[in-house]
Amino acid sequence: MCLAVLLFPLFTATPSAGADSHPYQLAPGDRITVTVFGQPELSGDVLVDGAGDVTIPLIDRIEVKDLTLLECQKLIGDRLADGILRKPSVSVRIAELRPLYVLGDVRLPGAYPFRYGSTIESAVALAGGFGPGELLRNTAVSDFWSAEERVRQLTLQKRTLLVRKARLEAQQDGQDTFAPPALSDLGGDKDTTEIVANEKDIFATQAAILRDQIDLLRSQKPRLQEQIDANTEQGNAGKKQLDLIRQQIERYQKLFSQGLGTQNNDFQFRVLEANQEATIWRLLSDVSRLQMESGDLEFKIQTVMAGFKQQVGKELQETRDRLNELEVTLPAAVRIRDVKLQYAGGATGQAATHLISITRMQNGHPAVLDANETTLVEPGDVINVKSEMPRLLPQEEAMARSQPYKTGETETGETRGSISR
Repeated sequence: MCLAVLLFPLFTATPSAGADSHPYQLAPGDRITVTVFGQPELSGDVLVDGAGDVTIPLIDRIEVKDLTLLECQKLIGDRLADGILRKPSVSVRIAELRPLYVLGDVRLPGAYPFRYGSTIESAVALAGGFGPGELLRNTAVSDFWSAEERVRQLTLQKRTLLVRKARLEAQQDGQDTFAPPALSDLGGDKDTTEIVANEKDIFATQAAILRDQIDLLRSQKPRLQEQIDANTEQGNAGKKQLDLIRQQIERYQKLFSQGLGTQNNDFQFRVLEANQEATIWRLLSDVSRLQMESGDLEFKIQTVMAGFKQQVGKELQETRDRLNELEVTLPAAVRIRDVKLQYAGGATGQAATHLISITRMQNGHPAVLDANETTLVEPGDVINVKSEMPRLLPQEEAMARSQPYKTGETETGETRGSISR
């Protein structure tokens, strides 16, 4: 019944945040959601601590550092299967990636949540833009990027929720597959493709887990029927033996009445008859109990299916509520961004030269990499920004600030007043 917890945060992270295609490896600072099907007390969000370990109820600390999600999932499943649960079904997904750290010449240095597809530019925007020297010229531009990032996040949320809504509706209707909204309607970019692929994986995974649980319950029926048949056969054989014993008792009674038998032998025959009757009643009782268990299996199957649909219905309602909220917040964010764009369009003057480096863990060791504003970042990156401001004479700076905002090409062929990523 906890399948759809499986119910992910608003951003279902697809952890492949770098330019490479290697599976994402867990590291300290990541927060994962562990879901053990049918065991809500063992499920929940877990933080990977500084040692690279996680703590699961009933299990000692588990080291998950440098493991992929599938490796982590298998490790937890193996530990639960080691004397705790029988054939546990475990799902592990990313709840929150480790944050980015933006340092140096930025307005608000600190840690910021990682967003898939983020670049140095968007990370600096989260940190309030470049430092004081740049702020004198491009505060409006920095504000615009923050508003643009807000719009992008809300747009990504809406795309995610629309695809998730289609998946949940298909699950609620008991369909074998689900058809997401057309990619052209959602934007059709890489993020949208990742969202659709992720929701399809979730759909397939949940369907497989539910199917396995139902198959496991149904597989017990043949075993119970075999036991019922065996006990019934033993009971029938026991009845035949009881008939023979009673016939023997009747014959012996005749001999005993003629003085040809002993009371002790008659007593032994009676004991044998009572034991045989007890055996028969025990077999009949076992048959009745096994028949009840067989009938209960179908009830358990219906309970599992009903619980799954109930959880899906709950998540579907939450998804619809969030979509309704976005219908209000997204247009407002777009309007704010457009206003900031108007102000940002008037920001002119020479820009500072930014020297950007990234400290990133590679093969367990920190490595310092040169970067620029379009470089994609990865979870846990430490971004260090150093600004080399151009030296302008006061009159030059005043002239730069007095240039009106307009779109078009200058004499040097550069396009002024346009904002692009």
